[in-house]
Amino acid sequence: MDSRTTHILAAGAACLLWSGSLIASKLSYDTLGPMSLGLIRFALATVAFFAVCLVTGERQVPDARGMAQIALTGILGTSLYFAAENYGISMLPTSTGSLIVGSFPAMTLVLECLIDKVRPHPLKTAGIALAFVGVAVLALSESSEGGTDVLLGSLILMFGGLCWSLYNFAMRLVMGTYSTLTITTWQTLFGALGFIPFVLWEGLPTSLPSPTTWASLAYLVIGCTVAGFMLYNWGLEDLEPSTATSLSNLIPVFGLLLAALILHEQISVQQLVGGAIVVVGIVLSTREEPSRA
Repeated sequence: MDSRTTHILAAGAACLLWSGSLIASKLSYDTLGPMSLGLIRFALATVAFFAVCLVTGERQVPDARGMAQIALTGILGTSLYFAAENYGISMLPTSTGSLIVGSFPAMTLVLECLIDKVRPHPLKTAGIALAFVGVAVLALSESSEGGTDVLLGSLILMFGGLCWSLYNFAMRLVMGTYSTLTITTWQTLFGALGFIPFVLWEGLPTSLPSPTTWASLAYLVIGCTVAGFMLYNWGLEDLEPSTATSLSNLIPVFGLLLAALILHEQISVQQLVGGAIVVVGIVLSTREEPSRA
C-alpha cells in the first residue's frame, strides 16, 4: 500500500469517527448549549493531548511564529468552523444543511486553483461534482422540515465551510515543521480558547451535565477530537486540500450505516443510490493526479 493510499485511509477513518458526532452532540444539548459543548469538548481534548505528549515523551514546543500559525489553524478549523456548523445547521432543514456541507469540496477546489494557480485535473473536478450529486440524492431522501431561518443559517454554514477550506490550506504552514501530535495538541488548545467569547455570548450552562452528556462527551473528546483530528491532520501531509475535503462527503454515508447498525433505522433504495454515487465520486476525486510542472 503506497503512502498516498495510507493517508487517504487515515482521513477517511477520521470521517468515520466524525459521522457519529452529530448524534453525540444532539444527545448533549439537553444540559449544554452548542458553544458550551464546544468549549468543554475541546478543553477536555486539550488535557488528553497533553497527557499523550507526556506519556510519549513529546516535548516539542513551537517557536513564536510557529505558535501563531498553529493558533490560526485552531481558530479556523475548531472555533470558527464548529461554531458556524452548530448554529448554521440548527437553523436549517437537514436536507438543506447536507447540500451546503456537500458543496465544501467544490469551494476548496476553487481556492486551490486561486492559491496554487493551477487548473484542477478534469477527473478530480468530475469526482467532486459527482460526490455532490450523491449528497443531493441523500438530502432529498430526508425531511425538509426543521428550518427556522434558511437564509441566515445558509450564510453561517457557508462561512463555516470557508473557514474549513482555509484551515486545510493553513495546515501547510506547519506540516513538516512540527509533528502531527504537537500541531494537533496546540491547535486544540487555541481552538478551545476561541470558544470562550462564544460561550459568554451564549450564556453559561445553568445545570450540570447529565450522564448521557458525559458519555457523549467521552466519544466527542476521544473519538472525534483526539483520534479524528490526529488521523485527519496526518492525512493532510500527503493530500491536496480539495482531496482531503472531498472525503468529508463520506460523513453522511457513514452516518447512514451507523444509524442502521446502532439505531436499527431502515435505509431506503434512494439512500443506497446516493451513498454509492458519493463513494464513486470520492474514488474519482482522490485519484493521484499527474505530476505538475
